[in-house]
Amino acid sequence: MEVRPVLRGSAKLWQHEETGFAAVGVCTERIAERGEDADPLLLFHRPTRHGLLAVFDGVGGAGRGTAGRAGTGLDRTQAWVASRRVRGLVEEWFTTDRTGDLRERIVARLAAGTRRGSRVRGSIAREFPSTFAGLAFQLGETGVRWEVLWAGDSRCYVAEPTLGLQQLSRDDTDSADALELLVQDPPMTNMVSASRDFQLNRWQGSTLRPCLLVCATDGFFGYVDTPAEFEYLLWDTLLSAQEITHWSALLAERVTAYTGDDASLVVAALGFRTFDELRASFRTRRDLLHTEHAEPMRLAREHGRAALVPARERSWRLYRRLYERRLPGAEGEVR
Repeated sequence: MEVRPVLRGSAKLWQHEETGFAAVGVCTERIAERGEDADPLLLFHRPTRHGLLAVFDGVGGAGRGTAGRAGTGLDRTQAWVASRRVRGLVEEWFTTDRTGDLRERIVARLAAGTRRGSRVRGSIAREFPSTFAGLAFQLGETGVRWEVLWAGDSRCYVAEPTLGLQQLSRDDTDSADALELLVQDPPMTNMVSASRDFQLNRWQGSTLRPCLLVCATDGFFGYVDTPAEFEYLLWDTLLSAQEITHWSALLAERVTAYTGDDASLVVAALGFRTFDELRASFRTRRDLLHTEHAEPMRLAREHGRAALVPARERSWRLYRRLYERRLPGAEGEVR
């Protein structure tokens, strides 16, 4: 993917397009030069038709201790270092030995060679903490198979034109209810760390092409009023875009307008012959989300909290069944 010039603030954009395979990446910083999300990752090995997309979010609360100073003179937190180091280790794993144990590679090398400065004391403190959410996939003749890999509360999704966005990873929190997580924002129970044991969750699935694979940090999906509104953001910007570069720019513009965090996202569109075909495939879905979710929520916000709470609950009742159909451990899950 090709890095584009800064669009707004410190947003970075990537795009790639060819017949049957297109991708966009977006990374924005709430405070310029201080963002704790690493750049999103997209790799594809043409001979074997294997690929990987992933996102990484340094956990600032648990890792705000200083790790050192950059050449620019800026102090770097352990969270900032962790997300970038995990990204490098994941890329190395995919390009050298995908059969090796990724978790053990991270455990062995996450903090290696880094000067440790002052550290946070207390129950939430961790050395070099980061989330990681990735989709390792392989293209078949008509479909795509994937393995979901994650630790923390960044997320992986698949999106199909008729069924919409479906979550493939289960947040490492005490609740799996996506609406409750928006309202309560509970602490994570598991994340990548150099100082505490962590679990690298794994889950497999498959579907037919065309479809989209998506990975995102919580800066994208954690600052909307309902889970459906994150999906609406994807298709509303897609349908407004003139071409793929424009889509990534619109995603960055939209997320910086509402998020309270760094935000990163990577999307791989598989099996669509052209960008126009991709846009057309999600028009009906976008219109449905507008009618059933986006417009009712807009009206509810105009009338205050008394209208917002029931509107949220109604939206979630309508949206939840399809959104959770592939969620690990969900009743009726598709693997």
